[in-house]
Amino acid sequence: MPGAAIRRVAADLKGLPRPFWLLAAGTFVYLIGVEMTYPYETLYLNGRLDVSMTTLGLILGITLLATLPLQVVGGALCDKVGRRPMLVVAILGSMILYGGLALTTDLTVIVALIAFEAAFGWAQYITASNAIIADVTTMEQRTEAFSVSRVALNAGIALGPLVALPLLARDPSFRLNFIASAVLCGGFLVIVLVWLKETRPAGVRAGSILASFRGYGDVLGDRVMLAFCLITLLPNYAFGQIWATMPVMLSDLHGVTAERWSVAMIVYGLCMVALQYPVIRILGRRDLMLLMSLSCLAQGAGIGAAAFVPWPATLACIAAIALGIVLLIPIGSTVVSRLAPVDLRGRYMGVWTLVYMGGYAMGPLLGGWALDTLGGRVSFALTGVVCALGALLFPLLCRSVRARTRAAEGPAEERRSPEEALGARLAGERPEQAL
Repeated sequence: MPGAAIRRVAADLKGLPRPFWLLAAGTFVYLIGVEMTYPYETLYLNGRLDVSMTTLGLILGITLLATLPLQVVGGALCDKVGRRPMLVVAILGSMILYGGLALTTDLTVIVALIAFEAAFGWAQYITASNAIIADVTTMEQRTEAFSVSRVALNAGIALGPLVALPLLARDPSFRLNFIASAVLCGGFLVIVLVWLKETRPAGVRAGSILASFRGYGDVLGDRVMLAFCLITLLPNYAFGQIWATMPVMLSDLHGVTAERWSVAMIVYGLCMVALQYPVIRILGRRDLMLLMSLSCLAQGAGIGAAAFVPWPATLACIAAIALGIVLLIPIGSTVVSRLAPVDLRGRYMGVWTLVYMGGYAMGPLLGGWALDTLGGRVSFALTGVVCALGALLFPLLCRSVRARTRAAEGPAEERRSPEEALGARLAGERPEQAL
């Protein structure tokens, strides 16, 4: 039996098309580069440039929120000019940030670089890569494909800091890290430019730029999509607490030191890598709204309990949070891909990125206020309640999402193998020719 199960997994993974694996490989390289710098940005600005933590919080929070509208632009351009050009823009955004950090210590310039990357870097990668995965996979493959993509991403997150350590030992100023990050992001750029071809369905014609933006009227008129996005803000708000307020709360209430927090983050990373594919493999064909509820329950239980249990029981809370995130992101992306019409896929993914990043940004902004005003136990207990509310609301969409999925399964393009569907797209076959 185990051998048969392994063969089935291998066959399913082999069935994922070549463009998907190119994107996954590039994502792995990209995230190594990003994580060689991202965890150390605040240490660099605070420790080397003497920027206060209050100022840092304002810089990071305000730049992220101020650039959110550009995710709407990115979604429209993803449909208008294609996924590949927007992926190139995203990579260049990251390279400019890390290259700029290596070349300047002027805080005004650094703030401009951070804002530029927030607008054109990581967030645009999310929109473009999600659209590519939806383009090249069948309806049945998407949950698993989004999960495998997250495995590549989490592996890069785990490896990046390890690669950074010898560079930090050689150059404590972080400059060598910044340069290496830009170079590795450039490796992803080479993969995209040399091997990855455009995947936007050949029959999609977005028309003028103005018409592309008018397409958002259809997204905003999609009540199921809007309801899903609004509910998803709840677990995303909780997700935003993990990196910002949680270490402060644990330090204040349980004396968790920076070294212990590092251990907790290692446990988090290992859980993400170990659980991501098996959990989605086992549960991915269940009702998607019930899986989103399970994500809320796991995340809420971990975050809420963390304020009340001492170390090392905190590690069990971290594992529960990891399980919630393992479900939240790939399942959420799958739902949006199923709700999106083919010709609006980039715009739907742009709205999804807006919700994902906006909810995440609310975490430190509202969570920091709650931590100062209400205290650690009350604020984190309320965050657990927020997740529980999400768990109650998602099942209300079960019937609507199921009906939309059945309707979307109709076109022959979705029923063909990924190789047949992609070959037809790259050959210029229009959707009506496939019927």
